[in-house]
Amino acid sequence: MAQEQIHEDIKWLEERLEAKKRELVASGVESKEEREIVKDVIKEVPTATTLPPPARSTISDDDAKKTSADLQEKKHHEIIEGLVNVALSKDLASAFKVARSLNNPHLMDEFHDTLADKYYQKLLDARKLK
Repeated sequence: MAQEQIHEDIKWLEERLEAKKRELVASGVESKEEREIVKDVIKEVPTATTLPPPARSTISDDDAKKTSADLQEKKHHEIIEGLVNVALSKDLASAFKVARSLNNPHLMDEFHDTLADKYYQKLLDARKLK
């Protein structure tokens, strides 16, 4: 089931990536590396009006707070790993809900970068399979 959600997230990411590329071309902005565009898209997830449809319901506010409380007890890199695991085992929206509960801009920024790298690699892997 988690694998299904990752495929949905990748599909959504691919759509957002193409839309972002068209937006950049239309605005006359120099083309960016695809990896950088993926980072931009991932950073927009918390405020995106459309998110990938979850295969199951996203994490509740209480569960997000509990997960963030559990993560706060860990070391910095373990917190980032935990957030990435939420994204890969649940969905993107759940991971960002937990990350926001941590209320730490530095962690959020590093989480964005780490998650973008993970999803970029999954995007490349998915393209190889096509």
